[in-house]
Amino acid sequence: MRRHILGFGRTISGIGLNVAALCLILDVIINGANVVARYVFYQPFSWAEEAMVYIMITGVFWGGAAAAWRQIDIHIDAFINLAGPSLRGAFRLLANLISIVMLCVLFQTSLSVIVRLYGYGQRNDALNMPVWIAHAAFASGLFLILLMSIARLIALQDAEAPAEGKDSEGPA
Repeated sequence: MRRHILGFGRTISGIGLNVAALCLILDVIINGANVVARYVFYQPFSWAEEAMVYIMITGVFWGGAAAAWRQIDIHIDAFINLAGPSLRGAFRLLANLISIVMLCVLFQTSLSVIVRLYGYGQRNDALNMPVWIAHAAFASGLFLILLMSIARLIALQDAEAPAEGKDSEGPA
């Protein structure tokens, strides 16, 4: 089962990185085209800024799934590092469980916002796109980060967590 969880985590991590890279490329293309449209043709795209914000949010949160899996996310582990070896595992488990609970609360709250926005039928001004779609990108990223946190917890339940940045493919 551990092998399947590791494969799942690596796959989702790779997808998250690819989506993040694609979002960054799209933002650069839109920004470059908007600069040309503004300063060469004096007709900037009215939707460019809003689109770039939504695309960047998607990229950040989908890329966050890869960071969560690979354990390269920012975290404060001063107490874990100061603890003796016997307590380190318990502290890491507690920190992971707290993160999972917080992600569950954020995801549930995000879903309720999406449902409300869908019900309102609100559309954004520049893109004339339903607002709930942009918020769904945020929620889907949170969900992927949550999945990666749970998968990492299961995959590492008996193993010592690798040092940050050393294992670029996630838990070993």
